Amino acid sequence: MLLAWEECLILHKLSSTTIKNKDLFTLISLIAIIIVFPYFETTSIGDILLVCLFSALLISALYEVSDHPRQIAIGILLAIPTLLAAWTNVFRNVRSIWIVELITIIVFLIYILLAILKRILTAHDVTMRELYRAVNVYIMIGIAFGLIYTLIEFLTPGSFHFTYGKQTISSLLYFSFTALSTVGFGDITAVAPIARSIVVIEMIIGIMYMAVLIGLLVNAHYISRYTTRKERETAGIPDTHKLSSNKLPLLSSGGPLSLIAIAVTLNLATSILMVESHIPIFMDTWGTSLIVIIGGFWIGACAGIIYNLIMAFTIWNPFSLIWATSSILVAGSTWFFWRRGWINLKKPFKLGAAGIITGLLNTLLTMTIIVLVPTSTYEGTLVVETFFSSVAGNPAIGILIGNIVTEITDKTLSLALAAVVALFLQDYIKTS
Repeated sequence: MLLAWEECLILHKLSSTTIKNKDLFTLISLIAIIIVFPYFETTSIGDILLVCLFSALLISALYEVSDHPRQIAIGILLAIPTLLAAWTNVFRNVRSIWIVELITIIVFLIYILLAILKRILTAHDVTMRELYRAVNVYIMIGIAFGLIYTLIEFLTPGSFHFTYGKQTISSLLYFSFTALSTVGFGDITAVAPIARSIVVIEMIIGIMYMAVLIGLLVNAHYISRYTTRKERETAGIPDTHKLSSNKLPLLSSGGPLSLIAIAVTLNLATSILMVESHIPIFMDTWGTSLIVIIGGFWIGACAGIIYNLIMAFTIWNPFSLIWATSSILVAGSTWFFWRRGWINLKKPFKLGAAGIITGLLNTLLTMTIIVLVPTSTYEGTLVVETFFSSVAGNPAIGILIGNIVTEITDKTLSLALAAVVALFLQDYIKTS
């Protein structure tokens, strides 16, 4: 009995340490991109693996800055087009989509590393968290510049000369870290003027980062160890252990009819945008989830049903009205997870889990409808099912895997977008 109690205490300490050092998750994601991706880069699953690794980095990076919901909200708004472009590029290899993917990933990485760097620069104590963050920022700088070099080489072929090896994303990431650390092995060299200029900038950043960071951490360590709390308060240094954890409250609304109209409009506009952009997911339930957060389950469910009614008798066919059951499921799932605090920007892992569970439930519903009702597959997601069917060698398995991947991606992004907009609406209501 005593042994069991001691084991529980050990597990609790390990759990507390993991939560406290949540920056470790980001470090693991970054290392996975550097080590794992090159082995599968040229295989058929290379693009999917890259999307999965960057998705893991997205969640862990947002978790790292989860003390500030508004920073997370901006990060999610930057991440959604990144994932949409990456997801589309996996199944539709289009030049313009690839350029958008590179640019959005670069912007997202720069935003996240600046947010983390700000925390390091304002730290008044040196713990393992600060050390993890310092390493994370360094690796993110290297990856960001590597993707910039990839973009330059893609737009202007021949900007880099490869003495050894093949021209791949991983090779340019490797080159980026040789420049960042000012090692310069010489197997890859910058040839174009713009490429050389950016390499010089990265070298300067690498040297300055190490010099300035060490000085700031030493100074923070001195302040925390050799000054009293009273002296720090007198100097205007805040107590870093006091963190707010405000929970996103229910938002006030202007009436059920207006909320339903807003949700239907958002769903319609988004679905049309997805179709016209040839993006292989729907994103036509985020308006429903948003209104559930604001006004409750029944208002969101009514909005979803009305949206499906409009689509069934205009763009789709009357048989497609059966998909209104999906909107009801999404409304119920959103309400369930919202009431339990999972749809919270300060808890990205729970928010992601809510999207995954909702996607799996919707997959089960979708497969049931496909079996029972003669409906045609949406052209946008057909390419996903075709891709997985060719990989699996079995059409039935391909359809199942395609639906699972599509629904999880779709519902996770939709819930995240709904949570972000709800947060900004809350700020607007408070200030108005």
